[in-house]
Amino acid sequence: MNKEIIYISDFFVEDVLGGGELNDREILSMLRGAKYSVEKIQSHCVTNEFLLSRKEHFFIISNFINLNSSCREILIDLEYVIYEHDHKYMKSRNPALHENFKAKTKDIINYHFYKNAKAVFCQSKLHKSIIEKNLIGLNNIISVGGNLWSLATLENIRKYLKIQKQDTCAILRSNTEHKNTIGAIRFCTHKNMKYNLIASSNYDDFLLSMAKNKKFVFLPKTPETLSRVVVEARMLGLSVTTNNLVGATGEEWFNKKGEELIDYMIQKREEIFSLIIDVLERPVKIKKKPLISIIATFYEAEKYLHGFFETITNQTIFDECELIIVDSNSPGNEQKIVESYCSKYDNIKYYRFKKRFSPTVGFNLALMNSSGKYYSWAMIDDRKSLDSLEVLYRELKSNQDVDLVYGDCLVTDIENEKLDETKSKIISEHSSYPFTRENMIKCLPGPMPMWTRRMIESVGFFNQDEYDFSDDWEMWLRCVDNNFKFKKVDKVIGLYLAGGRSQADNNISQRKEEVKLFFKYGHIFGDNYAKYYSYFNNLKGNLI
Repeated sequence: MNKEIIYISDFFVEDVLGGGELNDREILSMLRGAKYSVEKIQSHCVTNEFLLSRKEHFFIISNFINLNSSCREILIDLEYVIYEHDHKYMKSRNPALHENFKAKTKDIINYHFYKNAKAVFCQSKLHKSIIEKNLIGLNNIISVGGNLWSLATLENIRKYLKIQKQDTCAILRSNTEHKNTIGAIRFCTHKNMKYNLIASSNYDDFLLSMAKNKKFVFLPKTPETLSRVVVEARMLGLSVTTNNLVGATGEEWFNKKGEELIDYMIQKREEIFSLIIDVLERPVKIKKKPLISIIATFYEAEKYLHGFFETITNQTIFDECELIIVDSNSPGNEQKIVESYCSKYDNIKYYRFKKRFSPTVGFNLALMNSSGKYYSWAMIDDRKSLDSLEVLYRELKSNQDVDLVYGDCLVTDIENEKLDETKSKIISEHSSYPFTRENMIKCLPGPMPMWTRRMIESVGFFNQDEYDFSDDWEMWLRCVDNNFKFKKVDKVIGLYLAGGRSQADNNISQRKEEVKLFFKYGHIFGDNYAKYYSYFNNLKGNLI
């Protein structure tokens, strides 16, 4: 009972009168009533120094749009839960924009912030099902199946329940487009139903206004995690017309109404609070996290594996890394070889799947299963210098405003050649230029970059739905377009094997991807846009 709690949210009820804020107020009140020490702070006021000075505290994260990415990175290593309100794991925050409420992988953000939470509390079965569709592999999602009202508010609702009702419909008056006030008005007009628009900065006045109506019409455009206002209408004895986007309608208790539902929500208060306390007091298993996640994926890689493992396991800081390998159903002896190395090194994680998929899918799967703060991919047929990871990590560590670093790579056409034995003097063009937005006309940063987790948390995963050959160029362009900075290290950090599938001149699919990216991100390239316009425009014409 002596655990100190920090409650973080964009706004509290004294700032904004919203469902999330009212729910948060009641959690805060119940925690303090249970003798917990609770400090609340708005997201935009949270700093790295604030978090680091309270590392032993427990954090409850409510709405966190205004919480900066560096603070989220610090929290990942602390003890916290997320009380999820409105789909902040999607760039759009609107599942209705995506088929079957499932966003594309590139549009999933904050994945590891959700994954590393002690629990993610959601408010209904619908809410939980949408999260699980999008945050693949998470096992910490808990549906509380309701919302929290103060006992005083519930008794006021009981009192307002007795008010004589007019034969009118209540409609929520909201300027928020997805609440669809206009759609509700159109519905009532079409049905020749009289309606009242209700809104008030005073919560009790709002409930009183609603209680005077017989019906409530609410037709949201995006899934409501629960819809507190719909439940309030039911408790006030109104019949409700809504759609399948309201989480409350899928709960077992939604057939209750009036006094019965009020009594149920009194009971539900204790159930929800018990779930929160249960997680809060659950012992923490302290597990050291790797500094760097090396991600690798392959299909038919048997002839490269021993050389690959020799290079990776002998990295100067391999003991501070994890190697995550995704095997897309290779037909040879790959499994046996990988497992022999797994038995020697406990920081190798091996995931073998029963179907073949693209390298882009494999890299995303590896990223989802990673635990490191930094990422570096390792192509099975390339060979890193033995200090490659250390060199890149130290550069990232010493440049806090940089989120990706890269170095020079020599190019060879000899399979399994070692860097210290090569006679090649050829430097890969894609990693030879210093970082500028204009130089992104090439696929900077080349084949062996290292980048921060916070960058992926902000921009999403690799675009596995649209790009198969230019997935890396698309990712780095997307990052630069979001104002992330790269930096080059003037050192040879590896040996790149030429002749891969992406280097074939007749690869029509790749050329189409490159044309699409050139015109989509032309605003990044500066003078290089005009310089290369004719080339890509002619290429576009030839590909049609």
